[in-house]
Amino acid sequence: MKTAPEKIYAVITGDFIGFSDLPAEVRQNMYFILKKCGTALSEAFPGIMPYEVDVFRGDGWQVLLTDAVFSLRAALYFRAYIKAHSHGKNPEQNSEQKIDSRLAIGVGPIDYVPDNRVSAGDGAAFRLSGKMIEQMTSPKFGTMRLAMSGFDEADLLDGIVRMSGAFADFWTDKQSLAMTGALQGWTRKQIGGLWKDTISPQAVGKHLDRANWYAVDHGLRAFEGAMLKL
Repeated sequence: MKTAPEKIYAVITGDFIGFSDLPAEVRQNMYFILKKCGTALSEAFPGIMPYEVDVFRGDGWQVLLTDAVFSLRAALYFRAYIKAHSHGKNPEQNSEQKIDSRLAIGVGPIDYVPDNRVSAGDGAAFRLSGKMIEQMTSPKFGTMRLAMSGFDEADLLDGIVRMSGAFADFWTDKQSLAMTGALQGWTRKQIGGLWKDTISPQAVGKHLDRANWYAVDHGLRAFEGAMLKL
């Protein structure tokens, strides 16, 4: 991909929480879920992802976005999609496996990206994202963070990202499914069609309320407005 030195990109680096403790079939399935999520995001926001999701080390994944303004929306979409589509049964405990991912958004210029291999790219956005995810060693550091240099607003935007991630921490699979539609700007009727057996707009509204959608949407609009000015 030809890069522009003056352009600001976003790189999202993520890894799955408690990945090594998951059953082998669940771990294997995460690869396909990430790929499907990337395809869905590309269809929802055409042109935002020049390459598909790059999965590495089994539990690590990385995404390049051409527009940093949409980075928080994309990050939340990945969280929601993973939580909505990756739950399964643990035969030994007879309980649902709740799969989730932490992630770090790096915002800045990039130097290069080899074709179809995002994780082999380099530049400020890649390094900021990678260093941030390495620092997120325990829950006290949050599950979603942002790193960018050279901007006074960096700490404020990181705070919005971290608080948005805190809301996402508690989304159920149904709330997460509703959020994948809300993040695309869908109506409640459209979101209800995501269920195998379509649910009512009222039922969708309850899921969104419990997911704190209006607070998340407020944070998103503040984040995107600030990023546009930068």
